[in-house]
Amino acid sequence: MLGFIGRRILQAIPTLFLISALLFFGMQLVPGGPEQAFAFRAGMSEAARQSVIHQWGLDQPLYIQYLKWLQSMLTGNWQFSFFMHRSVREVIFQRLPATLILMITAYLIAQAIALPAGIVAALRRYSFFDQAVTFFSYVGYSMPTFWLGLMLLLLFAVFVPILPVGGIVNVRLSGAPFLTHDYNVWFLQNPITGLIDIASHIVLPATTIAIVTIAGDSRFMRSSMLDAIHQDYVRTARAKGLSERVVVLKHALRNALLPVVTNIAIELPLLFSGAVVTEAIYSWPGMGQLFFQALEAFDYPLLLGILSVSAILIVLFNLFADIAYAYIDPRISYA
Repeated sequence: MLGFIGRRILQAIPTLFLISALLFFGMQLVPGGPEQAFAFRAGMSEAARQSVIHQWGLDQPLYIQYLKWLQSMLTGNWQFSFFMHRSVREVIFQRLPATLILMITAYLIAQAIALPAGIVAALRRYSFFDQAVTFFSYVGYSMPTFWLGLMLLLLFAVFVPILPVGGIVNVRLSGAPFLTHDYNVWFLQNPITGLIDIASHIVLPATTIAIVTIAGDSRFMRSSMLDAIHQDYVRTARAKGLSERVVVLKHALRNALLPVVTNIAIELPLLFSGAVVTEAIYSWPGMGQLFFQALEAFDYPLLLGILSVSAILIVLFNLFADIAYAYIDPRISYA
């Protein structure tokens, strides 16, 4: 196992370098390149623009820019945001807690519903429950996220105003924005009120993300479970007289989880990058909204920082998935 992990880590190193090159030089292909960020700033003269471009090193050859950026990423510096004038790492880690709160909540809700629903739908194929899950999946998966978010916002925050319109906290209640020093002091003094406030704000965005996730993952779990319960080893387990509970949970489910683990490994890095559309609709101060703002402002260092960390997480979680296979399926060995 350790040898396998070591080999996969060594294989990941050139992969990550290749991804970093593709990300960096891909950004240069955008019309105008990084200089576009300073091209049309109001009141900026051509001399001032050229001075800023020189300050950021954008007038140097591309390979020099790439090597400097790569060095900054490897050393943990991550360069500075064009317009926030702060370290990219500092900006990302300031927004990350809000995204993790939202995405983990939505993901746990979605998996707690999608996996059992998919399993039961497979075991009761063509039943009313199966048809209901299938109908919900098709409807939920086909609904655009921006439309679903706006409809929930319109219904539960405008027509029936029982939930907040947006944001992560009520600034009038706490007296300060989320995770600032004043907010942290207030939260420590009023933890129950603070948790209720965050919970009320998270309902709509988490529901929006969960509905779309449930629609896709329930179908994925159903398909995987259907394939497993028709295998020979399941029929053999039933022929031995094992109870249906043991047959389903111990034999069929463990094998059905293999492709599900792969799907989860792909989805988990999204917890970092957040949901761009959902966070924009609900003004959620997380990574998705940050990515959208950086995209609008042509903030290349910030965009590259977000994309690079997402790529690293995808590679790592795929490694974790490979390791998890050996624990789920005893037939798999990495010796």
